[in-house]
Amino acid sequence: MRAAAAVATVAATALALASCSDGQVQVKSLASPGWSSFGGNAGNTNFAYPDVPKDLALSWTRPTGGPVTSPLTISNQSNVSVTSNTADGCNWLVLDQRAGRMNYCKRMRPGIEVQAPLIDQFDQVYVGEETSFLGWTAGGVIRWRMPVIGVPTSAKFVAPSVVLVATTQGQILLLNTQDSTFAAPEVRLRADANPDDAMAGFADCLVSGPRCGIPAPAAVDFDRQRLFLNFWPQGAIASQIRALDYGEVNGRREVREAWHADIPGGVVGPATVSADGTTVYAFSRLGKLVALHADTGKTKWTFDYGDPGFATLTATPDGKIIPTGPLGGPLRMLADRGDRAEQVWNRTDLKTVSLSTLTNAGTAWTVVRTADDGLALTEVSAEDGKTLRTLPLPDAKGFTTGVAVSPKGQIAVATNIGKVYFFDSKAEIGK
Repeated sequence: MRAAAAVATVAATALALASCSDGQVQVKSLASPGWSSFGGNAGNTNFAYPDVPKDLALSWTRPTGGPVTSPLTISNQSNVSVTSNTADGCNWLVLDQRAGRMNYCKRMRPGIEVQAPLIDQFDQVYVGEETSFLGWTAGGVIRWRMPVIGVPTSAKFVAPSVVLVATTQGQILLLNTQDSTFAAPEVRLRADANPDDAMAGFADCLVSGPRCGIPAPAAVDFDRQRLFLNFWPQGAIASQIRALDYGEVNGRREVREAWHADIPGGVVGPATVSADGTTVYAFSRLGKLVALHADTGKTKWTFDYGDPGFATLTATPDGKIIPTGPLGGPLRMLADRGDRAEQVWNRTDLKTVSLSTLTNAGTAWTVVRTADDGLALTEVSAEDGKTLRTLPLPDAKGFTTGVAVSPKGQIAVATNIGKVYFFDSKAEIGK
């Protein structure tokens, strides 16, 4: 009888939680396990904990109808969410893991193409467009809509049921994911934010120019309640890394500056915060990878990297780093030694065309250009850089926007010309 009662209790609990997928019950939402946001996680470390199957193989491909410029994300149910820049038709697709069929697709306003959708544990999605940020059900129905100034960057969870919206015009919002009410007072980091012109300065965001207040997604230290922005102050000669605290003050959550660090030449791309919360990484326009003390913003070290390329990186919890270089550049591993960075290995024979992803298994996944100018998903050893396996991307050209790993260890990549490739265990394909 006790066992039966326990089963009934578990079933009732599961039913209650399941109802949250459409926002019917007040339950705290959190980032979905797996690859739920830009950068794979709150800190933008592009690090994957799930084991990738040994029998990984191409499962399906799907065209998006237009160029892809942002990384895709994968939900707890391994559904793929990808945005694209299409002339007409859908520019945001949610694809089923089994065969790449569309669970749903949407036609959104401009700005959607620069975002990686944020997904919670109930497969609910949070993504924006010019003038608006929206919360969606798992089935693709709008739950709520919040007006914003400018275009949102890719959103992040900053606390249970609290989502960060940072816009290209320097607006900062913390919203309750249940009903979009403010979890903290609004902050405007620039006086020139223009509610009547959402696209003002948007073209500068592509090159991290001065008219774009926040050109890249934030990095978030969830435990310390601090976020880190690539921010260009109005009238400044260069962009900076700005740290903002968002914890409670006198019982009320507030967003307030902790410090800012002026980076010589300015910042390109998003910040990354280490897994232990002690270090913030950023790329400078002068070709340096910069490591800052997360507590103070003071420089720990710089590493002459050259062309910052995609100006993103992947980092392990123990300080191994693979920066993303220019298209066709080598695959290089660095180690953060605390007061300096050292090169561990450098694969000059590999022509990388993607942001890489380091894994808990001690390997790294990236996409490289092949001898016939095609593309291949490649796994290398994090210890010495030796190639472990290569999986072709049929008919792929150009570059890919990153390597996403699902909670089950499946891998998805999207080419810039507009095609999604999904890899799964051979044992699961066709089931």
